[in-house]
Amino acid sequence: MAPFNMRCATCGEYIYKGKKFNARKEDVEIEDYLGIRIYSAHGAFKISFKTDPKNTDYEIEAGATRHFRALKLAEEQTKREEEEQKEEEANNPMKLLEYRTEQSTQEIELLESLEE
Repeated sequence: MAPFNMRCATCGEYIYKGKKFNARKEDVEIEDYLGIRIYSAHGAFKISFKTDPKNTDYEIEAGATRHFRALKLAEEQTKREEEEQKEEEANNPMKLLEYRTEQSTQEIELLESLEE
């Protein structure tokens, strides 16, 4: 089954996630990630992809292009923003103080609304 949405580079056909097709699975001898085997799948359709255990995803090796992944990009952006905020708080004590006071006022407002 196709692990993600892609478009065939030779015929231009769209292949959607979960579409079944015949393929052969092989071990990639040269590569591994922390002792985890990396597998490659390919067949008569001239599209090949391999596992990517580091990012818990798949990579296209040849024969197709991957479609836009909005959800993945949004998750990466939120991670980056959180890391930037933590770094800024660590480097700037005034920002840390502002963040703590903001959190405490939110907690107080939440408790007051619960009491009502």
